[in-house]
Amino acid sequence: MKKATLFISIIFILVFILISDIVDRSIVFSQQPKFEIEDLTFLSDEELDTKKYYESFFDNPKYKFPRKNTIKIKLYKNRFLLSRLTSIAVNSQLKDELINFFNNPVNFDWNETTWSVDESEYILRFFNEKDNEIGKVFLCLEGCGMTESLPFSPNMKFGGLSDIGMKKILGIIEQIEKE
Repeated sequence: MKKATLFISIIFILVFILISDIVDRSIVFSQQPKFEIEDLTFLSDEELDTKKYYESFFDNPKYKFPRKNTIKIKLYKNRFLLSRLTSIAVNSQLKDELINFFNNPVNFDWNETTWSVDESEYILRFFNEKDNEIGKVFLCLEGCGMTESLPFSPNMKFGGLSDIGMKKILGIIEQIEKE
């Protein structure tokens, strides 16, 4: 009876760890972007210009990523069961550089592709003063050049990195990994 209880407990713990890792890395990605995109449904075909609509929000502080004061950022390699072990705290200079990067539309293009966040190589997590996660960016760089952010920001257009943005983010990640 003790062996059976121990075995069931171990299985339960392993299943819990596996599920929590999958959810934590947001492979189960069900959150909808919080943005006034529903306004687009009331426009006629002639009026519908998504790019211009997004551009109208570029300088709006309400949609600045990650919408709250960021105290720290951590970079995670998106690896099954190892992502938390590979986290790297970002120094304050690079923290500011990252926040500016994700709020500069020049770093992004209008291209979009179909990709899943589990294909991303990195996850950047943004934390407030209470150590609560307030933002997350998935980076699919190699052969993809895409980002996905929570919360959504129109500054990132459809999530595609421009050539300038790709060079900048690769340089920032390289600096983070060197530390």
